[in-house]
Amino acid sequence: MRNEHPPAVWLRAAVALALVLTWLVPAARLAELPQQRALALAATEPMCLSSRAALVSSLSSIDGGVSRRLARPTLADVAAPMQRAFEREWRTDLTRVLFVALAAGVLLVGAHRTGGVAALLVIAAATLYLWVHEAHWDGYRLLWVAQSLPLWWHAVSQWGWALAAERLVAPVTVWLALLGGGWLLLRAEGVRPRRAPPPAPALDLS
Repeated sequence: MRNEHPPAVWLRAAVALALVLTWLVPAARLAELPQQRALALAATEPMCLSSRAALVSSLSSIDGGVSRRLARPTLADVAAPMQRAFEREWRTDLTRVLFVALAAGVLLVGAHRTGGVAALLVIAAATLYLWVHEAHWDGYRLLWVAQSLPLWWHAVSQWGWALAAERLVAPVTVWLALLGGGWLLLRAEGVRPRRAPPPAPALDLS
């Protein structure tokens, strides 16, 4: 980093911060493990509750000797099929977040060694967010509908931090990261040393 100008360092830091803020909510959702997510859905989803009630009623209709030997289905039994699907989704989300962390880390630490690779990783991570999560501009559309900044602020202040980050922060930071990565890629291509042309053959004047 000794040969870099301070504006380039700050630009890389700003792009890395924008990328991290973009993926903040998907990364925070990893704290909820697949088993916890499946149990929560099984306890609140009407379809899961009805299936559990159907299992209980089918067991209660069996004759007394058999029904005493069969255990009533628990919430974990109903959540088990969903847990397997959530485990695959959780592993996929973890892989994406690790890729984003790699892109931000390479940009901050090794951009002067890797050239345009760090910028390409940032562009790929920002594009991945747009492909998987999209950019929801609902918060800013609400400002257009309300046409009153105090009224808009009163509405969005009722949101939780995750919803506010997803609807207000991520739509801006993902484009900052994408445009910043493109600018860094152009800078890397501009400072790449050019190959000197081969020397012209000497003229034989004899």
